Amino acid sequence: MEKYFLPRVSAADVDPARASQPATIREYRWWPVAELRATTETVYLLGLADLVTEVVERGAA
Repeated sequence: MEKYFLPRVSAADVDPARASQPATIREYRWWPVAELRATTETVYLLGLADLVTEVVERGAA
């Protein structure tokens, strides 16, 4: 089972160099939920925009 986390941080708090495998990060950026929902790019977890919306509106289970 995979676990996903929805942190509430500012862009300044994110430092890809501190990732466990920084060489595998090709790009990172903030995605407003509407933009995430509308993108034609492949984003994993499939349905991520819906999941984020649900967690924000109802809280985590």
